[in-house]
Amino acid sequence: MNRAICWLVLLFSLISLPVYAAGDAERTVEIRVTSRDTLIGLCQKYLTHPEKWPQVSKLNRLPDSNYIAPGQKIVVPVALLKGVLMDGAVSFLQGESYLQSSGSSAWRLLQLRDSVKEGSSLKTAANSTLEISFEDGTSFLLREQSLVSVKAAKKGPLHLLRVLRLEGGKIISRVKSATGKDSRFEIETPSALAAARGTHYRVAVDEQGTTRAEMLESRIDLSAMGTTVSLKEGEGSLARRNEAPSPPIRLLDPPEPQALAAIYGNASSEIKFFPVQNASQYRVLLARDQEGKNAVRTAVIKPDDPFVFEGLEDGSYYLLATSIGQEGLEGPLSKSYEVKVRRKPLPPDIVVPVDKATLPEMPLKTQWHHVIGVSAYQLQIATTPDFSGALIESGDLKKTVYSSKELQGGTYYLRVRSLAEDGYAGDWSATREVSIVKLLPPSLRKPDGNDNKLYLEWEPIKGATDYHLQIAKDEAFGTIIIDQMPGESKLVLENPPEPGKYYMRVAARNADQETSAFSKSGSFEIEQSKHYFYEALGFVGGVGLALLLVLL
Repeated sequence: MNRAICWLVLLFSLISLPVYAAGDAERTVEIRVTSRDTLIGLCQKYLTHPEKWPQVSKLNRLPDSNYIAPGQKIVVPVALLKGVLMDGAVSFLQGESYLQSSGSSAWRLLQLRDSVKEGSSLKTAANSTLEISFEDGTSFLLREQSLVSVKAAKKGPLHLLRVLRLEGGKIISRVKSATGKDSRFEIETPSALAAARGTHYRVAVDEQGTTRAEMLESRIDLSAMGTTVSLKEGEGSLARRNEAPSPPIRLLDPPEPQALAAIYGNASSEIKFFPVQNASQYRVLLARDQEGKNAVRTAVIKPDDPFVFEGLEDGSYYLLATSIGQEGLEGPLSKSYEVKVRRKPLPPDIVVPVDKATLPEMPLKTQWHHVIGVSAYQLQIATTPDFSGALIESGDLKKTVYSSKELQGGTYYLRVRSLAEDGYAGDWSATREVSIVKLLPPSLRKPDGNDNKLYLEWEPIKGATDYHLQIAKDEAFGTIIIDQMPGESKLVLENPPEPGKYYMRVAARNADQETSAFSKSGSFEIEQSKHYFYEALGFVGGVGLALLLVLL
């Protein structure tokens, strides 16, 4: 047989009760009378010893114990109530939240699944959210910078007793419907009392102590200064300090986003909303869950302003919004809109070839640094810097190295970009320009010599059949004194030139008479004593010869 369960919120006061506590302050609960309630009936439902109803009547100074009026408050000592303690538990935690145990002045950092006992106080830091759940399915969610105390939490055979006092911030309650006729849940604030019957609703307290109650499901009663306002689903009310609550005000519908689409790139993004009549502001949040608990970005914006955000990691998020009216009352939360955020993968850094490199006709090797978090790379090689009509394009490279087919002589441009697992491409790397030639120009080596001979040498070039050597008296090679075609990568001058400074360069030539570009010019100096001084290295060598070779 199902037992009727009744929800109560315990409102504690300091009342001298010598009958129960010999002068000590005794905690009490206020039971709000509804139609068809009687004092004896209430005591039978909530007291361990119902026969003590005369003590309750005396405590409340009832002129007639047989008559209590709807809306009247009956104060009952907690010591007389049935029930056992019922702890809550931390069921969701974002950011930092703290608990202060009963009788302690210290606050400790909360962890997921921590127990929350009767008499505890809770507070949330900036950008933080805390949810406390109870075994019967009831829960309450605290938004950032909120302070609430759980003054009592008990369960009996026919009822549940709970006390919540909200000093500041916002609390969102989800009260599990009870099987009994009376299902009560109340939240006390500095300016009002919100009493609910199996419902989902919000209560907020601002810095001025004004209480705002917003009914999302079922109904609640908001009481202050002897006046009670009943709020139906979709209605709200506010109660300022020392003022009665306002008449019910219809809550505004939530705004809808305009042209919502997936968001790509690393720059800031914005979402605009369609206007809602009479709305002064919108509260917008992006969360990792569809209920909006785990919010990663929140903002209160004007209806004409966009919701701007940036810096989100890749993934799916949910956009939710509410409309705020002129009185500051916030309407129901919109449905959740999925928003996919994709950040551009970073471009790779090309290692080889270096920019402006000159390379021989052979497969072109391109290598780059690995980018963390990408699944593949795309490479392009083209003959134009705008990459129109790319000669080579590979879009699924798993490694960080690529060797192209052999390229003919000419100028080429190459670039690489990263690909995410779903194929989303990042920005291209910096473009590298390379020149492909049939023959590379040789590199000059350090000369050597003695009193009668000068030995000149350069790097041998693959595919070269001979070389073109020039020695001149001027850097522009306007006055060439030696112009020879040696068949190997060295030359011995039997009679070195007269004393003075000379310039040297070499080109390679193949069997088809195709010639490479000249090497970088080098200079050497012959002194009067036939010493060749090697300026580039500061090196003096050989008996009677000092060699100088400077690459220009």
